Amino acid sequence: MTSTTYAASKAEPEVQTIALEILTDEELSVLLPDQGVVVTPVLSAVPEAERDAVRRTAFRGLVARGIVDPPSQEAATAALGAPAAVGDVALDLRVRNDVLSALTLRQSASAVVAVGRTTSSAQDFWYAHVVEDVVLLEEVGSDGLHRFALGHARDLPALLFGAVVHPAATDGTGDDVELAVAPDSEAPSELLERLGQAYLRADVLVVRRETGSPLERPDLTGLFTGPQGSWSILARPGSQRAWAHAETVASVRARVAALAAGARS
Repeated sequence: MTSTTYAASKAEPEVQTIALEILTDEELSVLLPDQGVVVTPVLSAVPEAERDAVRRTAFRGLVARGIVDPPSQEAATAALGAPAAVGDVALDLRVRNDVLSALTLRQSASAVVAVGRTTSSAQDFWYAHVVEDVVLLEEVGSDGLHRFALGHARDLPALLFGAVVHPAATDGTGDDVELAVAPDSEAPSELLERLGQAYLRADVLVVRRETGSPLERPDLTGLFTGPQGSWSILARPGSQRAWAHAETVASVRARVAALAAGARS
């Protein structure tokens, strides 16, 4: 999987999004001092002592691509001398309008739907930054590329469903199971067998942040879907228990709609 949103199904209503710029981990670290809840898989693997050089190269790339205007001599000297401060306002970097608008939306989001997606062969991440009537979508692959797109917040339920549910998902079967989440606890083998049949696992968090307030610790919803059935695992922060449920495709759709509504409330 290379950071590609799943199409939910032929019956899923089509929604329109506008593709925006693609930026790397390193470029974003230059443009934004705070990455929030978004992962940076490539930059995070770079030793701290080497990150200044990486940011310096990214800064030069941004200029070469026309995303950042060539800086004044003073700003360039400051950037090359202190790469970690390249994105600081004091450097007065002039960012291309479309990229600046996307970054402004990213930083202004009242809520972020954060999704980690796992298949048998790959993992990527999907984010929806909600800002009033619009949503900035951001997909992050293991290659550290951040693909941005713009959509309507009213379409968030369909966008999220398409991102977290396998297109060939069917109804799941089996009894609900209460699970202990202590480190040494194990889930029943029957449940593990059912979850192991899923083609796509999506871990979903709705993170809300009011201005000046710390990030909340949201509930975690794990969705396991595929041709062999659909299941969910719900876990609350601080709880020592979690709950596994067999899901129908309709109940998954309702659960996804509730998560989207929580991000917009």
